[in-house]
Amino acid sequence: MNRPLSARSRLLRLLAVLLALALGAAACTGGAVDDNADANQNNDDSSDDGGDDSSDDGDDGDEPVDLVQDGGEVIEFTVQTGVPASSVYHGLVIKWGERLELMSGGRLQPEVVPSGGVVGALEILDAVDAGVVPVGMAWSNYWTGKSDSAALFSNPPVGSTGMDQSTSLAWMYDGGGLELYERLYTEEIGVNVKPLPMMPMGPDPFGWFNEPIRTVADVQGLKFRSPPGLPGLTFNRLGLEAIAMPGGDIVPSAQSGIIEGAEWISPADDQALGLSDVWSNYYLQGLHQSTDIGELLLDLDWWNELPADLQEMILVATQATIVDSQNLSITVNAQAVADYQADGINIYTTPPEFYSEFINAWNDVAAELEAGDAFFKEVRDSQQAYADKVMPYRLTITELYQNIGETYFPEKVGQTP
Repeated sequence: MNRPLSARSRLLRLLAVLLALALGAAACTGGAVDDNADANQNNDDSSDDGGDDSSDDGDDGDEPVDLVQDGGEVIEFTVQTGVPASSVYHGLVIKWGERLELMSGGRLQPEVVPSGGVVGALEILDAVDAGVVPVGMAWSNYWTGKSDSAALFSNPPVGSTGMDQSTSLAWMYDGGGLELYERLYTEEIGVNVKPLPMMPMGPDPFGWFNEPIRTVADVQGLKFRSPPGLPGLTFNRLGLEAIAMPGGDIVPSAQSGIIEGAEWISPADDQALGLSDVWSNYYLQGLHQSTDIGELLLDLDWWNELPADLQEMILVATQATIVDSQNLSITVNAQAVADYQADGINIYTTPPEFYSEFINAWNDVAAELEAGDAFFKEVRDSQQAYADKVMPYRLTITELYQNIGETYFPEKVGQTP
């Protein structure tokens, strides 16, 4: 692959040119550069060699040279995302790839494709495990059909043990969560895959409805698009009929009457899918996914074959995407909600009754799963121990920001239904 000259190549060419000029000056002055005849002879010989090298470099300079130096291998690979190309989070994976190519000096060259580009969103894990694509982006709760524990690492109802999104990430990095995350894939699910947290994008809104809802009774029996796994199980316990499907199927399913309400990811991504063209009542506080952390999945054989420096670049680029995702989510979601309000969409806060009812339903689901799944219980126990340690402090300091914000902005976005 042709690339512009690297800094090293430009420096070598410059040194060769300077050497040629110096030797040419020596010849014109009868060897005045050095009075020693032997040295002059050596310089003359060097001039010949230097001239040839300079000429060769000059010829090569007509064609750009590869950015990768010292025989480094260029690794081209496909990244399959679990979101449509219209998603802001697909754009973040593209940015991750561009950052990675720059950091690696062109040694890593990812091609990012949207959901369906190679396989469907719900096939990504199997595709990465089989080496069909070496890297994928999805959510661990997509794989709850393989292990109920999967959603505990991405978007468990009410943060699993009451943790918020930032605290959940801290548990993964500082509370032993990453080790359990890897065990989920290699031992519990039994795939040859390495996971990394990549995109915190929650909290997800409760979702879209045909009519305003005021009590739990208003949603019982409702056919509702829900994420698979633990959120769906909890919605079912609450009385909704939870139906899992990819984002691209939501609008057609609503138009054909398969579903009567839906949730997706965020105000901005809901806007991109056109959900506000179907429904006009939108509830922001989603207890089913109060945390929502997208993941990067890497084929373990492919990962292990990478040099250590490229592995570290992937780790760093993925952590940088966590920051990108947090920043972008605030910016684009605030704008999307403002757009909804301008278009006459009703923006509501989730009624207080749902908090206690949903949390009770989740605790019942979790207790049943813990009783029959030792790994599920191990993960929940780890999360509970970390939450017990940090959440009292966390709640105290976040109350500061809530109070400051309400003082500055007494009129909140969401209205009472």
